[in-house]
Amino acid sequence: MTLRSIDELERAAAQGWQAPVQEWLGGWLLRAADGFTGRANSALAVGDPGAPLGEAVHEVRAWYRARGLPAMIAVAYPTGKPEASGLDRFLAGHGWAVRSGAAVVMTAHAAALAPAGVDAALRVEMSDQPGDEWLSRYHYRGAEQLPAVARHLLCSAPWQAFGAVQAGGRTVAIGRVAVSGEWAGLTAIEVDPAWRRRGLGAAITSALAALAAERGARGVYLQVAVDNEPARALYRRAGFTDHHGYHYRVEP
Repeated sequence: MTLRSIDELERAAAQGWQAPVQEWLGGWLLRAADGFTGRANSALAVGDPGAPLGEAVHEVRAWYRARGLPAMIAVAYPTGKPEASGLDRFLAGHGWAVRSGAAVVMTAHAAALAPAGVDAALRVEMSDQPGDEWLSRYHYRGAEQLPAVARHLLCSAPWQAFGAVQAGGRTVAIGRVAVSGEWAGLTAIEVDPAWRRRGLGAAITSALAALAAERGARGVYLQVAVDNEPARALYRRAGFTDHHGYHYRVEP
C-alpha cells in the first residue's frame, strides 16, 4: 500500500481507540477517558485547530481543566525528530513538558505478515469481545486491575477482535486488533512471562493481522516505546518498519 502521511495514520489510530468523551476543536480531537491511557486523554493535534496556535492551546487547557484532567497534547513527528514539529517547538517554548513514554509507530503490509509457526495445540482463538480471562491478562503499564473505562476503549473501534492462546486451562497470551478503513491497529499484545520466547507473541500478531486483512485492511500499525529496543527488533523481524514517532506534552 502507499505510505500514508503521519496525519492520516494518526487519524486512523484515533478511530481504533475512541474515548467516551470526544470533542472537535477545528481539526484537533480532544479526548477524555478518566485518565486511562495517554491516547484517550490527550488532544490529537492533527490539522488546523481553526484558531491561532496560542488560542487553540488555551482552549485545550480549559477543556481538560473542566474535566479534572491535566491538559495533554499528543505531538507526532518524523521518527527521532521532534524538533521538526512546529507545535512541539511552540509547546516547549511555553513550558509544556514531555511526558515519559515516547513511542514509535511501526507499520507493515497486512498480507506480508506471514503466519508464525507455533504448536498446533496452542492455536490463537478469536472473539469479538474481551472475556474476563482476556482482561485479566491485559496489564496496561503494569496495572493489576483495569478501570471500568478500559472495556469501553477496547470495544470502541468500528470493528475489533480479540485473540487469545490457552494452555493449561488458562490464558497465556492475548492481543487486540482494531480496523478502521484500510488500517488495522494492534494493541494489548501480552504473553505470560512463563510462556515467553516460544513464538506466542509472533503468533498472535500474525493471526490478528490475517484476520484484519480478511476485513479489508491493507496496512497494520502498532506503537512501541522508543526505548524498548528488544520489542522493536522483534517487530522489524516480523516485517514492520518505523513510520513516525510521537510523545505527549503536558501543561506546566
